[in-house]
Formats: sequence, structure tokens, C-alpha cells
Amino acid sequence: MGPINDVATGARGWLLWVSLAIMLADSAVSLSLLSAKVLLQTIRSSNDGNHRVEEELDPAPPEQQITWQTWLPGLLLASLLCTAILSPMFDMPPLEPAIAVLFSILVAVLAVRALGETDLNPVSGIGKVSQILFAVVSPGHIVANLVAGAVAEAGAIGAGDMMQDLQCGHLLRASPRAQFIAQLVGTAASCVMVVAAWTLYSSAYEIPGPEFPAPTALIWLDMAKVVNGGGHLATNVLPTAIGAAAIAAVLPLVEACLPSSRKWTVPSAMAAAIGMYVTPNWTLPRVAGGLANYAWKRWDPEGAERYMIVVASGFVLGEGLMSIVNAGLKSVGVSWVWCGGCPVGFCSGCP
Repeated sequence: MGPINDVATGARGWLLWVSLAIMLADSAVSLSLLSAKVLLQTIRSSNDGNHRVEEELDPAPPEQQITWQTWLPGLLLASLLCTAILSPMFDMPPLEPAIAVLFSILVAVLAVRALGETDLNPVSGIGKVSQILFAVVSPGHIVANLVAGAVAEAGAIGAGDMMQDLQCGHLLRASPRAQFIAQLVGTAASCVMVVAAWTLYSSAYEIPGPEFPAPTALIWLDMAKVVNGGGHLATNVLPTAIGAAAIAAVLPLVEACLPSSRKWTVPSAMAAAIGMYVTPNWTLPRVAGGLANYAWKRWDPEGAERYMIVVASGFVLGEGLMSIVNAGLKSVGVSWVWCGGCPVGFCSGCP
């Protein structure tokens, strides 16, 4: 075994393989259960003895609705544009990104259904399933595998976010057409902002590096290597990975058999897997936030219900903005001006 933080020979790399096995098992079982549930509901509806047909009505006025004449051409144009960009950029045959886009559209429906019913978007599982699919479509091609998984996961994330945005707009009686236009404007702006943010952070920090280890990227790379017959498992990790995967596969089955009031008693295998590869500086603040949330609800339930989300959003916004400021200062060579009494070398980048 090598150094602890070595992703190839150290304990960190060993944990990455175990967490990957847990995520694969949990994703496969959870997605299978969800698909079976949707299929059974469809069969029961079609076999209803009363042959009752439920008419789905859009509550928005006709002039505010988004018709298929609007979204269908846009979907086709976006799919063609995505294929045209990915194919030359990653040296892929046009058929491969086209399959990735088509698969992302299919899994987006599943993601929206899961998010609407459980408040959880199974994006990690969807990405892994896409990687397995592309191990068959394009065997031995690591880059194509990563791109396909990214496209599928991006489709699931986007569909879930838009579903929640439109639901909030519905509760506020906002116009769906106005929201649709705002989403297009935001998407166009984000294309610029994402590239600018990546350029800023990559110029200020080493990625992956001490400040930004990018553990999820390692998980994706390991997965791509495994399904394409490459990569090497860490020493003696296989028995542990198999055992962890077996436990992770059982947990969703147990949860499915319990009544809604008892489902909370089943731990999340996906959360455990994420906790294995995310460093403590990310997990410990989450624990502290959870404890603070619990204490606030016990002390002042009404205040917690009213202000908890606002306070949490403030923390997220404040850290995000200062992170951009820090990256900007570091990229132009500005060092720390005040260490606040920290020991020498305690904070990254301090003198």
C-alpha cells in the first residue's frame, strides 16, 4: 500500500473502489424498483375495470402554455447541436453522441418521476447506467464513456431542476411561457459563466489538487476503466467491495417493503458511498448543519420552518461569492493579507 491519499495505491483509492461498488448496486436496484413501479402503474391504469380516462388539464391559460410546436423543434435542434459539438470535440463518430443524447432524454423522464415522488434525483445512478450502456456501444473508448455518462447525468439534472422551477412557478401562478423564456436566457448565460468560472478556478488552483481534489471525477474515471476492461483494482478490495455492494442492494428492497412512516429508518447506501470519497472538510460541516437544524427545530419549530432555508441559503451564497473573490485574488497573485491568528501553514495558501 502506498500513501494514504494516493488514489492508485493508498487507502483513499481503496475506498473509491468500495464506494463505486456501493453506488452501482444501489443505483441498479433503485432504478429497477422505480421502473417496475412505473410499469405496474401503467398496466393497472390500462386494465382498469371502469376504463376510466383521466383528462390531464394544464391549469395555465392557453396563451401562457408551451405548445409542442415550440418545445419539439427546440428539442430536435438542441439534440442536433449537442451531437454536432461533441462529435468533433471528442473525436467520436456522430452516432455515439446521438445515442447519448437520446438516452439522456429517456432517463430524464425517469429522473423527473423519481424526483417528484421521492424528492431525490437519482443522477449518480443514471450516469453509471449510461457508462455501462456505452461500454457496449463503444467498447474500449474511455473518453466516449465519460462523455455519454456526462450527457445522461446532465439531462437528468436539467430535467429535475426545470420540474421544480415550473412547480414553484405554478404555486406562484407564474406564466409557464415566461418561465420557459427565462430558462432559455439563463441557459445561454450559463454557457458563458461556466466556461469563465472554470477558467478562473483552473488558473488559480490545481485541479485536482489539495484545495479541489475532484473526488467525483476519480469515481467516473474508475468506472469508465472498469466497464471497458481497463484499470486495476486496489489490493484486496474485491471481497470488501462485493460485500458492501450486497448490503447496498438489500437496503432499497427493505425500504420498498416498509410503510411510508418507517422508510426513514433505512440508511441511504448512496449517502454512505458519497461519504467515503468526499473529504472531511465537506462532510463535517454537513453534520454540523444537520445538528444545528435539529436543535433549532426542537427549540423553535415555527422559526425553523420559516427561516431555516433562508439562513442555509445565505451560507451557501456567502461561501460561493467569497470563493470567487479568493480565486480571483489568487489568480492575480494577491496573497493572504490577514491570517486571523491561524497557525503557520494551517490554511492553504497562507504565508
